[in-house]
Amino acid sequence: MAMSVIGLSIFPSLLVLNYIFTIIDADAITLNDSRAHIHNEISNSNAPTTQEGASGTNNKAVNAVIHVGPHKTGTTAIQHYSKVLHLELASDKYEMPWKHLKQNVNPWSNQVEFATCFLPERAMERSKYPCREDLLEAGLSIAQQNNNSLLVSAETFAHAETMGVAELKKYLGQAWSNVTIVATYRRYYEWVVSLHCEINKIKRSLAGHKLWQAIQKNETERLYPSIQDTLATIPVSGASAAVVARYKEFFPNVVVMNYHDKRKSLLERFYCDAIPHAPNTCKKAKEMMKNEREEKVNGSYDAVYEELTYAAHRSGMINVHSKEYCEAVTIAIKAHQEKTLKLSSDVFPRACPSGQILDEVWDISLRSEKDFMKHASNGLGYEDEGSLLSNSLKDDFDVYSKTRLCDVDVHTVLQSQVWRDFFAEEVRKVECNLGYLQKYPDVANEFQSGLEHWVMHGKKEGRKPYCKEWMDY
Repeated sequence: MAMSVIGLSIFPSLLVLNYIFTIIDADAITLNDSRAHIHNEISNSNAPTTQEGASGTNNKAVNAVIHVGPHKTGTTAIQHYSKVLHLELASDKYEMPWKHLKQNVNPWSNQVEFATCFLPERAMERSKYPCREDLLEAGLSIAQQNNNSLLVSAETFAHAETMGVAELKKYLGQAWSNVTIVATYRRYYEWVVSLHCEINKIKRSLAGHKLWQAIQKNETERLYPSIQDTLATIPVSGASAAVVARYKEFFPNVVVMNYHDKRKSLLERFYCDAIPHAPNTCKKAKEMMKNEREEKVNGSYDAVYEELTYAAHRSGMINVHSKEYCEAVTIAIKAHQEKTLKLSSDVFPRACPSGQILDEVWDISLRSEKDFMKHASNGLGYEDEGSLLSNSLKDDFDVYSKTRLCDVDVHTVLQSQVWRDFFAEEVRKVECNLGYLQKYPDVANEFQSGLEHWVMHGKKEGRKPYCKEWMDY
């Protein structure tokens, strides 16, 4: 069966979404116990060349495009832009099933509730997002009544096992003769960092761990779990290869997009190369990518500065006595690092995993890519991208192994003279600023910097500075 390739057709290990929602109670699977080689072979095939509005067939049969994710590979962006581009999609005769529902619905949740209809073996996930039969009926009406094509994007499809994929094929076979399954590859070591950020975000949300709340509780040594905790508990089993293999057993056209191919944006590859017969959507997507930077609809958050605020408070270097002061200190730390020192958060000292763990992460990443490369590189011109074994790939991993795959060593940071001086001087400025703004609340409504107001207006108005060192200005 054929696998169409967009960019480099290889695929990362998949941590099922259900694991993320149940991570606090999930059984831990250690990295050392999870090094099973990704052994699912993908058969060699001649992949068709893609182009704008590409199609695998020239007949007028309607198309069904099912985007299966997996998690942390740009699914949120594709769902977002499918909503933004709904008029262009409609002009290309692509519709999404919830369009026909009478009630006002959330497209994201309904993509999940469409996909869970094909997860008969995952009772827990279906209990959280129940299958909606009305969505299945609305989907069929797209083809049977309007002779239009179907587009659904949900990473939940990646969790479908053999029975579920068979049911999806049976459902789609009722109305669509040309089915395209679309998935996205992301390098394992980069994917696991992105996943770690989301796990922390979810845990933070579930536990109510905003910085000020955590400081009030003062219960844990770190504000957020470390990435080493994630590496120790995340299941690494080569499931992504099995996902593609399962879909290839039932569908002749499985397209795998390369998250890392910078020659085109992921969205351009999706709307121009992966979706058959969508020239209007492709044209508009290209215009949007040309005229504006691709919107980051699911961006990660750098929590380093919050972590430093928390550690400085616990060490006694500062006394975070209010929510406002907490926010002001965090902003000041970030400004000192990025504006005064002109450094990024990546240069902070790091506490990294052991060499053995890093070797295993690299081994998992490299083996999965090599397994897919040998089945996807036949005559497709990958010389332009260079070898998987090139120095650039290893260099990229080496950067991650010293930065993103490590935790900031907050204790070493706080012990450095640079930051001891900062907390002796800069925090005093924050206290002076807050004191002035609290003393003159009318100023706080218009100025964030009390010093700026005092120099420009307050001195002339006869206002008194909160700190005597302001008299030097």
